[in-house]
Amino acid sequence: MTAQQRSMTGDITYARVAAIALPVVLSNALVPLQGAIDTAIIGNLGQASYLAAVALGAAVIHFVFAIFNFLQMGVSGLTAQALGAGDTRRVMNTLARAGVIALAIAAALILAKLPVRAGALGLFEGSDQAVALAGTYIDIRLWGAPAELMNYALMGWFAGQGQTRRLFEMQVVVSIVNITLNLIFVLALGWGVAGVALGTVIAAFTGSAVGLWRVQGRRAEIGQDAWRFDWGRILNPAELRQVMALNRDIMIRTLMLAGGFAWLTRLSSVQGDLVLAANGILLQFFALSSHALDGFALAAEALVGQALGAGSRGRLRRAVVVSSLCSLALAAVLALILTGLAGPIIRLFTNVEAVRDVALAHALWAGMVPLVSVLAFQFDGIFIGATEGARMRNAMVISTAIFVPLGWWWTEAWGNHGLWAALWVWMLLRAGTLAVVYPRIEARIPA
Repeated sequence: MTAQQRSMTGDITYARVAAIALPVVLSNALVPLQGAIDTAIIGNLGQASYLAAVALGAAVIHFVFAIFNFLQMGVSGLTAQALGAGDTRRVMNTLARAGVIALAIAAALILAKLPVRAGALGLFEGSDQAVALAGTYIDIRLWGAPAELMNYALMGWFAGQGQTRRLFEMQVVVSIVNITLNLIFVLALGWGVAGVALGTVIAAFTGSAVGLWRVQGRRAEIGQDAWRFDWGRILNPAELRQVMALNRDIMIRTLMLAGGFAWLTRLSSVQGDLVLAANGILLQFFALSSHALDGFALAAEALVGQALGAGSRGRLRRAVVVSSLCSLALAAVLALILTGLAGPIIRLFTNVEAVRDVALAHALWAGMVPLVSVLAFQFDGIFIGATEGARMRNAMVISTAIFVPLGWWWTEAWGNHGLWAALWVWMLLRAGTLAVVYPRIEARIPA
């Protein structure tokens, strides 16, 4: 490894892994906080239809944009490998290429906003007023697609270099701007649902501006002051095919993941409103732990990609071991906290005693889910850093194909306990199917 590469990547220590992971944990904590404040603002207008419209519209927009989060995952691995190889021009070109793809997708979404809105809203039911307001919300939010998708690319680019503090900075700015504008637009100006949507769009563009400003500083740090757009290289057909193949595989994997959770919700709903409500609360345990553990998965993305780019099997193993041990330690702490405080946490979410009783009866399943799912998240980070999209896709297809019938069968046999057991099996299968093929990543580097 050259001196330049060593200066860029650094030694893989527990302190370095924690330094990469902590900003992601803090950044992820801001996302649900921002959503809670937005909900409180619109929820105090005295109209249930406003709250229903924002919930419905936000769910649609989240699903539409989440389909394209391959921009973040794909860019992270490609950037990390380019940095590890010392090819800083390719580091810059990776972001430029992702930006072109993001803007092209955003343009398509804006042009197709009418069928996107109609098709998405057709899947849900609600009052005429709520559906109409949700349509307004979706229309406005789609204008923010260029910023939302560019932010995916920017976050992946910074994460691949271990610059996760930039993700935290972007999220802080987005949250502050969004909350401030929503207070002005909704409470001061009385713009209602449209005000919430517009505030979110402006906040997304502000986050992009901050990210692009930080790109300029990072370009100077890695010695690319003289870098200019090289459209021949950025739009090189061979490199575009590689990127699109990776993005396709990650998108399929993401859709399978979303489908699995939709199936879990379906199996919850057939057990009645009490079980559905209780599982909705317990899945917040899963969401909390996944957001926290995502920090160490991102650390794995960056360090694994850099090790592969540098062609160092020793650094690859060190990256996997150190980041995984950190993640396991955090998972154990989370499991202890969530299990020990399950009762108080559940009581914070609902004052309906029947729902509380059902949730408490199944709390151990949810409280221990960090330990059960941690390796699934960690292997995701390892394989994203290695740009092994096809193997991630295959593993998700296999594990979800087993989970779907298993979930139905065990729910029929043992009720909600069977459903949570099936969820545990799904998480373990996700980890196991990737662990089996992990040696092929090491095999890419000559011994």
